[in-house]
Amino acid sequence: MASQQPSKPDLKYREPFTWDLCYKFLNKTALHPLALIAIPLLGYALDRRSAHNPSLYPPLTDWQHVKGLLFSAETSKPLKWLGRLFILVAVKSISNALTRYTRNHGEWRPDRPDWKKEVVVITGGASGIGKATVEILSHERRAKVAVLDMGPPLYAPAPPGAPEILYIKTDVTKPEQVKAAADQIRAKHGEPTILMNCAGIASGNLILETTLAGAERIWKINTLSHWITVQEFLPHMIKQNHGHILSVASAAAYMSLPQLSEYAMTKCGALAFQEVLRGELNARYHARKVRTSVCCPTKVYTPLADGMEDHNMPFLTPNLMPIQVGRAIVGAFESGLSQDMVMPEALRILPAMRGLPFWVKRGFQILGHTDNQVTSKTMKRAAANGYGKAWEGDDKVLRDAMLKALNEK
Repeated sequence: MASQQPSKPDLKYREPFTWDLCYKFLNKTALHPLALIAIPLLGYALDRRSAHNPSLYPPLTDWQHVKGLLFSAETSKPLKWLGRLFILVAVKSISNALTRYTRNHGEWRPDRPDWKKEVVVITGGASGIGKATVEILSHERRAKVAVLDMGPPLYAPAPPGAPEILYIKTDVTKPEQVKAAADQIRAKHGEPTILMNCAGIASGNLILETTLAGAERIWKINTLSHWITVQEFLPHMIKQNHGHILSVASAAAYMSLPQLSEYAMTKCGALAFQEVLRGELNARYHARKVRTSVCCPTKVYTPLADGMEDHNMPFLTPNLMPIQVGRAIVGAFESGLSQDMVMPEALRILPAMRGLPFWVKRGFQILGHTDNQVTSKTMKRAAANGYGKAWEGDDKVLRDAMLKALNEK
């Protein structure tokens, strides 16, 4: 088992030039709330510079004059665009503030983690997105991390001086195994305060070829496990009014693809679970500082990703690396606030798609070639590259059934 683990993690990643990178830059500059101060100052400076007699120009404290520069019908075109930018930033800032206030149940102040005290539990942390998150938390934050997974750990062991990464081979669909793992975690590190539900699998079956046993198994791993882990770890968080529960769902929770019926339905369930959990923490348990987040990425280069074709518009919808998603997740933890993440940034439109006319949604699917993003060919490729090779028990039965169905085509 240990031989498959690298001695050191590769946490270096240079994000390619995509819309996400541009949007991050804009958020830190032109769209930042401080731009509400900078934009009027810039407009004032530009107009004063072009004045015939700057010494007689109205002072900056003359707010009516500054307002007229940005919003008067007679103002120049560049100043009009600055006025429009001001309105955009104002609306965006107000919307973000209201979202933050309501999503965190009126608790405006962040409840940030203290990595010397936090205990993080990550299901499905042996590989993929979970692995990247484990390595960031252990090697960069020196956090106490426990991994619950059936597959062998592929992450680098904890660095010298950091707490040991506690790996416990666990079927997260079985309450008794989760309970036994929880007892080990408490004995080793203490009470968990952060839970990341990342365990998930897919089969790529057509609906008519899906076995009920296979659908049930995927549902148990991708959705039922959330009840089991939350029931085990949430009571302490409620008692302390401190903690964070994050679910890794999928963009498929908002826009499903052919041959992903089991996966998409379970990820919709994971998304709904988080929404209900957030509501209960507010209205029933009154533990408003227990944060809840959900991460809905599109294609991420994990073993499962071989079962999907690459996005055909890489600038707008880039294929993601596990380290990108892992850093976003750790960023959500460190924000001390509940977060709803859709990755990449351009696909934040997906939740709105549910309420738009179907022809709009269908046009989006045609542009993105989503009808053929998952096919029997892509799932064969994933299996040939080792997806599910280490599965055991019921999971191996599921994989064998998937391979049988694929090979008959």
